[in-house]
Amino acid sequence: MRDIIKKEFSKPNMHFMFKGWADQEQILDELEEGYKGFGGSVEEYLNNKLNY
Repeated sequence: MRDIIKKEFSKPNMHFMFKGWADQEQILDELEEGYKGFGGSVEEYLNNKLNY
């Protein structure tokens, strides 16, 4: 799961502010834990989480 989240952060359309998060373990831990109860794709989860 962590690798998928990192991959999403590396996409060209990802806001530059979030690209550095791929190297921060605490943020990845929180995102990975939060995704477990989400019913959509990782991309949808990150878009939802980062836009609110």
